[in-house]
Amino acid sequence: MAEILNLGIYYLDKAVTNLGYQRKDFEQTAGEVTETVRTKASEAMAFHGSRFFLRIGGLSGAAAVSLAAYGAHAFKAEDEKGEQLKRTFDTGNKMHMVHSVALMCSPLCGRPYLTGTLLTAGILLFSGSCYIHAMTGNTKIRYVTPYGGFALIFAWLSMLL
Repeated sequence: MAEILNLGIYYLDKAVTNLGYQRKDFEQTAGEVTETVRTKASEAMAFHGSRFFLRIGGLSGAAAVSLAAYGAHAFKAEDEKGEQLKRTFDTGNKMHMVHSVALMCSPLCGRPYLTGTLLTAGILLFSGSCYIHAMTGNTKIRYVTPYGGFALIFAWLSMLL
């Protein structure tokens, strides 16, 4: 009888010890799962919030295509000045189109809001000043163009962050 009782106590002790290990494993696993869920949720929210730049990039691309069509029909290269204005317009349009595509990719970057903001500012300043200069002949607006260029350069560099 004592032998059966000792055997019962042995297995009961082993079961309780095993439950203690299982509980520790459960708590550790539950903590890891909770942390993973929090991380994935915050990543999803960050990605969804940065989709704003995906939409802005789509609108910007549509504007670039529309302006390219306008530029193809509006500019007549009758003299050297007209040819220069057409080249300025085309340069602004080319940069506008390329950076609209880059803007659509900004949600994939490590800092999507920084990259998207710099790309948007760069497009507006660089391409916008090229468009205004080409359409109006106003030479004062050209002083804004380098700031747009720097914003675009910094946008590309921000993709490294």
